[in-house]
Amino acid sequence: MRLLHALTLLAALPLLLHSEETLTFEQAEKAMLAANPQAVSASLELQAARDRVTAARAGFYPSFSANAAYYRSGSQGLPAGDAYNYGFSGTQPLFAPAVPAALRSAKAAAWSSQAARDRIASALRYQLKAAFADTLNARETIKLSQETLRRRSDNLELLRLKYQAGRENKAALLETEAALKTAQWQHEKYRKNLRLLERKFNRLLSRPPQTAVPALSLPLPPEPPEDFDSFTPRVESHNALSAARARFALAEAAVDGAQSSILPDAAASGSYKWGGSDWPAAPNSWSLGASLSLPLFSGGRLSAGLASARSSLRSAEAELRNSRDEIFLNAEDAFYSWREARAYLDVAKSSLDAAAARAWLVRKQYLAGQASYFEWRNVEEQLISEQNQYLAAGRGLSTSHAAFIQSLGE
Repeated sequence: MRLLHALTLLAALPLLLHSEETLTFEQAEKAMLAANPQAVSASLELQAARDRVTAARAGFYPSFSANAAYYRSGSQGLPAGDAYNYGFSGTQPLFAPAVPAALRSAKAAAWSSQAARDRIASALRYQLKAAFADTLNARETIKLSQETLRRRSDNLELLRLKYQAGRENKAALLETEAALKTAQWQHEKYRKNLRLLERKFNRLLSRPPQTAVPALSLPLPPEPPEDFDSFTPRVESHNALSAARARFALAEAAVDGAQSSILPDAAASGSYKWGGSDWPAAPNSWSLGASLSLPLFSGGRLSAGLASARSSLRSAEAELRNSRDEIFLNAEDAFYSWREARAYLDVAKSSLDAAAARAWLVRKQYLAGQASYFEWRNVEEQLISEQNQYLAAGRGLSTSHAAFIQSLGE
């Protein structure tokens, strides 16, 4: 019954007792998002996109520059002479349709980068939670395997005594010995699997593969509600839906940019300069003015570009509608998979209880000579199978809940 209680705690994956050596999921998540190359790259790309927004916004403001030049020249038979000039100049856009279009495009690109970072973070959170569940499951599987090895060893000693007493046949003895060796092989297999999972866990946190993984603490998945309706608002903030909206905004900005190319462009400019050959005395000059540019003929390039941008806009709009439907359906499917996994955990628990009670009874009957070896062997195999199935059901519940959270884009 103590083993059954331990299996129950594992399958539910509850919060472990916190200690200095215990790594919680929240702590691991922070470390992963701070060090994982994918997360770091996505964060840097988002920062670059935000900087491009600042650069595009600067197109609304005047620009100033300073310039200076110095020359020394001469010709054959004449002394060399100096020449210089220096001054200031500035421009101010008066009517520049391309500037707001470029700003809208930069904002849409930053929106897209934000969605991409959220998508990577969501995928990494799912991988981390799956790694937590897999590692905890593997560790408890090894504990169960050790218990199985002990029971197999005890069974072999019991069969050897019965065989020596002439109360059991040699085939049963050899079969029990083979079962022990199989359990030993499976135990080594479980140890290898745990090592591979710990390496994967360290890779997610960008730690050296040989780093020891401490005790892990994973929260208990909550009870699923009866219907999916309460999660619908959270679907609207899904990162994939945000990415589709960003693509639509990019397409709108592209239409604005194509329209701006056929509109006039006006700007004001001014300058003040000094120049001559005798420093510091020099004549000065200044200028103020405005310019206007209007495309007259481009061989159809501008109109074709506008038509292409509008087609891309309609395509992005259709893709946005399709993305919303797909995201909603995927999230609803993941929700019902979560409910199914929770229901199956109850089934696995009931089956394990029945198998444990049956194994205890048949063992007592076999020791009393009221049951055959083959009947006892079968219920032993069934108990081991149900124990492993219950562990798998606990892991399945945790990963299905993680998959549902990922389907919400979180």
